[in-house]
Amino acid sequence: MPDPIDIIVGRNVRQLRARRRVSQLELGEALGLTFQQIQKYEKGTNRVSASKLHQIAVFLRVDISELFEGTGISQFTNRIELSPEAYELAVSFDRLSSIAGKQAVKTILNLMCGQATENAA
Repeated sequence: MPDPIDIIVGRNVRQLRARRRVSQLELGEALGLTFQQIQKYEKGTNRVSASKLHQIAVFLRVDISELFEGTGISQFTNRIELSPEAYELAVSFDRLSSIAGKQAVKTILNLMCGQATENAA
């Protein structure tokens, strides 16, 4: 018997996919899956892994929290909305292995932000 959360997430995937006018086949191809696997996700028969949830959200251009609407677990507090560019920058920042490199990036951004503020005044 499918978990109720899996059923809700599957229903949300189906609704968001339909709103974007994307077929199960198209979504499956984008994720490297068959349309039958997408059907099972949408019915809640198969659980969707975290990485697939992320891929689905990116492909459908929605916030991942939309996949959890109605589950009671989608309430994220103190969440900051990021632009795609800011998200990409944050991912790149996390990939930096050097503490000095991270500090340099932070310093550059702080200087640029300060400079932009001064120029606006």
